[in-house]
Amino acid sequence: MGDQWRIEFYADENGYEPCRAWMGKLEAEKRIALEEALRLVLAQQRTNVVESQWGKALGQGLYEFRLRWTAAEVRAKAGRVSDDAAAKAGKILLRVFFCTSGQKVILLLGGYDKGRDDSSRRQGREIARARTAMTAHKQAQRRRRD
Repeated sequence: MGDQWRIEFYADENGYEPCRAWMGKLEAEKRIALEEALRLVLAQQRTNVVESQWGKALGQGLYEFRLRWTAAEVRAKAGRVSDDAAAKAGKILLRVFFCTSGQKVILLLGGYDKGRDDSSRRQGREIARARTAMTAHKQAQRRRRD
């Protein structure tokens, strides 16, 4: 799939980018793994990630990107390094919510570390937050077009 899409961060009306802010607070190993997965998997597979262990469709154009692997493991799964190089691994369980926007853009809405809190209440709150951001983004796009 050489048809790579661009990944962008949703910004609210004040310019705050919730997903970028969250990623910036992640431990280095988790952030690097996520950046690799976004580049090597999500940008390549786009919404097709929902047909794999990498993602899930949440309905109404909202998607969840799932990361359970270190950066080395992500590269191995993408065919970039050997499985041996992927052997040392800490537990990673991240979720990133996204939608598509315009032509060939994946818009990252938010995320959280499910390994730190895997409660269904937390998952529900994070999905609701992502839906709100997606709706705000779509409304802002409509206002710009009008």
